[in-house]
Amino acid sequence: MRKAGMKLTQQRSQMLKILLHHPEPISADEIFKKLGGKDAGVDLVTIYRILKKFEETLLVSRLEFGDGVARFELTLESGHHHHHVICRNCQSVEPLHICDLDQHIQMVEKMGYTQLSHRLDFFGLCSKCQ
Repeated sequence: MRKAGMKLTQQRSQMLKILLHHPEPISADEIFKKLGGKDAGVDLVTIYRILKKFEETLLVSRLEFGDGVARFELTLESGHHHHHVICRNCQSVEPLHICDLDQHIQMVEKMGYTQLSHRLDFFGLCSKCQ
């Protein structure tokens, strides 16, 4: 965070810990609940503001799985990214740690595009919901 010019406040530190220890992407509402809600002296607007700052400094990635809920996860330091498999019924999310799109990326770069990113999500029914 300091490299990105951000001051490490107590709220930011707590949010980073939640993101670090959460096994799958998490929504702002879930972060709010884990922080203790209004009783802990934090509000949802502040959480969204901090998440936006984290996103701008590439600390987190924002993910949307078609259900209208934005979820967030820490960006991997190695620069390696992953994709997701999402259950249409229970909304469970599992990481998919393969990405074999190098040919496609090279083709798009040849078209003159730079600063490329991509997202690939699979939707289906998990074994519990089948």
